[in-house]
Amino acid sequence: MSQVRAQTAAMQVHDRLRQEIVTAALPPRMPLSEQELTARFGVSRTPIREALVRLESEGLVRKEANRPYRVRQVSSREYFQSMRLREILEGEAIANAIDKLDPKRLQAIKTEMLRLREEPKIRVEDHWAADEELHTMIADGSGNAVMAEIIRELRVTTRMFELSGLPSRIRPDCEEHLTIIAALESGDPAKARAAIEQHIRSLATDVLSDIAKV
Repeated sequence: MSQVRAQTAAMQVHDRLRQEIVTAALPPRMPLSEQELTARFGVSRTPIREALVRLESEGLVRKEANRPYRVRQVSSREYFQSMRLREILEGEAIANAIDKLDPKRLQAIKTEMLRLREEPKIRVEDHWAADEELHTMIADGSGNAVMAEIIRELRVTTRMFELSGLPSRIRPDCEEHLTIIAALESGDPAKARAAIEQHIRSLATDVLSDIAKV
C-alpha cells in the first residue's frame, strides 16, 4: 500500500470509529483489537494503528500497557471536575468573544437551534453538531487559543461521560442554547457570561440527579 493510500485508509478508519464512539455505537471500555479492525476494514495494521493513535490524541480512546486500545470511560468525578472548569473557562471565553463573533455564523446557528426545537423527534447527531458549532464558535472567538484548546479537551471529556447511557437532555439544551444566543445578540458580556454558566450548571445538576436515581 502506498503512503498516500495508507494515509487515506487511516483517515477513513479514524472517521468511522470516531463517529461510532461519539454516537455510543462503541460503548465505553469497548476493546479495539487491531486484528479485528484489520479484518473489519480490510486494511493492514498500519492505518489501523495510525487511526487509533489519532483517536487517543483526541481523548476518545485509551491505551494501557500490554492491552488493546479501549473506548475511553470517564468517571463521574472527572466529569464534574471538568464541568466546573468548563463553567469558569467558557464564561470567560464568551465575555471575550461577544464583540468578535461573525453575525452571519451566529444567525445560522440560531436558525438551526430554532429548527431543532420544532422537530418532533430531534436526532442526537443533529443536536451534537449544533451544540459543537455554538460552543466551538465561542471558544475560538475568545481570542485565546490556549483557552480554546482546553475547552475543546474538556468538552470531549464531558461528552464521553454523557454518552455512557444517561437520559437525553436535548430539548432543555436547545432552550438554553437559544438563551445564550439571545445574550450574545444583546452585546452584554455579563449577560452572556451568566447564560453560559447557568447552562453548564444546569446540565451538571441534571446529570447528578440522573445518577442519584440509579
